[in-house]
Order: sequence, then C-alpha cells, then structure tokens
Amino acid sequence: MAKIVEPAELLGHIDTSDGRRIPHYKCKSETTLTNTVTGEEYDSEDVMKSDVDNPSTATQEAHIRRDVRVFAPSLADMLGTVPKEN
Repeated sequence: MAKIVEPAELLGHIDTSDGRRIPHYKCKSETTLTNTVTGEEYDSEDVMKSDVDNPSTATQEAHIRRDVRVFAPSLADMLGTVPKEN
C-alpha cells in the first residue's frame, strides 16, 4: 500500500496567560491516494495529479479517494510546563 507520510514536527511553543508553555506540534500523518475506478494507489500527489491531467486517461478528480490517518501526540506531551518560581 502506497502511503505519503508526513513526519511529526515541533513547530514551537505557545505561552499562555497563566504561565504555561505549551508545545505546538504538526502531527504525523499518513495519506493514501486511491483511484476509485481502477483501484490504483498513487505514490505521491504529483503522480496522482499527472494521471488526472493526462488526457489519454479517463481519471477525474472525482475518482480520487484520499484517506488520511492522523497520529496525535500523547496527552503528556501536550500539557506543557509551568515555569518554577525562584
């Protein structure tokens, strides 16, 4: 099964009004692009787009199914920290 994987990434931190510092993540995701007519799975957005744009194929944008699986960070990673007072 061809999957397009976007890795998780820490984008930075958000400082809240109550003093917590919350990490801001881009979640890991896996996308599968499938032609619902032929059953073909595409290796990338570019390959899918070239099939849709190719006049010698009957593939249309409406024939493409996009299945996306998102992996959320754990709750412990999202809670953030409160700076210690000296």
